[in-house]
Amino acid sequence: MAIYFAQNSYFKLGTYDLTSYVQSLSLNINYEQLDVTASGDNSRKYLKGLAAHQISGTLFIDQAAIAGGTGGTRAVLDSLKGTAAAFEVAPNGGTASSTNPKYSGNCFVNAYTPVNGAQGDVAQLDFTFDCTTDVTITTA
Repeated sequence: MAIYFAQNSYFKLGTYDLTSYVQSLSLNINYEQLDVTASGDNSRKYLKGLAAHQISGTLFIDQAAIAGGTGGTRAVLDSLKGTAAAFEVAPNGGTASSTNPKYSGNCFVNAYTPVNGAQGDVAQLDFTFDCTTDVTITTA
């Protein structure tokens, strides 16, 4: 069993590498479940329906403007809000391998909290993006 320490989550959104801002990151692989149980069946039967994947997590807020292909978390998300953007996520850095699969696809940048936090806390933003494509898994 290969257990690893989650320390280097990779997150790219559009053309922006947001890895250095990741506090937590999740990719939920989910398909709608279509009930095809017929009369006389003694248990439920299902077909795979539409993909309903989501990416969610928490990023540290950086207020820097976008310049030269990089930028702060808020500026990047503000520039992509309401649009579909390509994404890549991986558990341990951006290089795909059999022990570090990279997941990619497109997501709709539709839910994030640009103002978030309590007095004295580190400023963070939470996000949840619905995927608009199926997820591709790369292992090499």
